[in-house]
Amino acid sequence: MERKITIEEHVLYKEDYQMKMLKANSPEGFLHVGGRGVNGSSYYDYDVSGKVSMQAMYARAKLKAEDIRHFMEQLGNVLKEAERYLLDIHCILMDPEYIFYEEGRYYFCYYPLAKQDIWEKFHILTEYMVKVADYQEEECVRLAFLLHKETMEDNYSLEKLIAACEEKKKEETKIPDIRKETMIDELLEERREKTSYYDTREHDWISEQEMGSSIMRETDNLWMPVKRFLNKHKKSKWGDWDGLHIEEEEL
Repeated sequence: MERKITIEEHVLYKEDYQMKMLKANSPEGFLHVGGRGVNGSSYYDYDVSGKVSMQAMYARAKLKAEDIRHFMEQLGNVLKEAERYLLDIHCILMDPEYIFYEEGRYYFCYYPLAKQDIWEKFHILTEYMVKVADYQEEECVRLAFLLHKETMEDNYSLEKLIAACEEKKKEETKIPDIRKETMIDELLEERREKTSYYDTREHDWISEQEMGSSIMRETDNLWMPVKRFLNKHKKSKWGDWDGLHIEEEEL
């Protein structure tokens, strides 16, 4: 069933280029709107089927840091869409009851008869964010107060605030990757240490074997003259070893 909200203005209805642009192009992030005139008044009907207002949503839940970043990102997209279709950004309503949410996306009301300053209205919206923020989440409190503080400055840049939130989001998404790389580095270092340990033992074992072979070769060289003498003077049968005499010059 279709659900609508209506904004009424006691002026004669006149469909200008803005309404024609909205109907012909359906810019992303804007609620579908239809205008009509009745008894000298103007009525603007917005289709909010399946959507919930920001006001109703945070009457039941607390605003999270991710909600703020997500909202700022989509607000930036809506501002770009307005510029693309030559729409007046000051006609984008910033009141929580006129901002709607559905399945991960925010939708905004474009009201051609609005007489407001979007920067002032956004500042008021940041006051609302501070009010409904989740004070158990440090990052949410920090973001909400940062936006509120920055919007108190004269001639602040809404685009820069949106970019700052986006940059903060990128920085946070890098943290898990850094932790992952650190864990991998630790595992590789541990593996290198183990490999180095086993290589050292193997090297020591090889050195011991080589040293043993060297000793055996030296021993063989030492006893070689004795072996030659014994082979030269050995008898056909084993005799008494008491009479054995080795002449020095034959060694």
